[in-house]
Amino acid sequence: MSEISNLKEKITEEDKTIIMKSIETKTEKMVKLATISGEIINPMNLLLGKPVTTTNAEASIVILQNIMQSGANEFETKVGRPMTYSEMREMYG
Repeated sequence: MSEISNLKEKITEEDKTIIMKSIETKTEKMVKLATISGEIINPMNLLLGKPVTTTNAEASIVILQNIMQSGANEFETKVGRPMTYSEMREMYG
């Protein structure tokens, strides 16, 4: 049996809710960092001391999508499966 299958069997609804809330909180902080002063700031650059901003819509969308994708990846790693559409909506609105 694969490690992901084992994870899936061990995760309770309560565990999943805690994981989702943790990811949601981290993601929310990253989005807040990313939107300081109306410009999108890549939070990774900000954390590295390189606050590169953009008002370019396409770049902004990519930054925000990457933040959400990192949360989805963390969910899959911890829960052992991709999140459902319903779970995604619950976390990201």
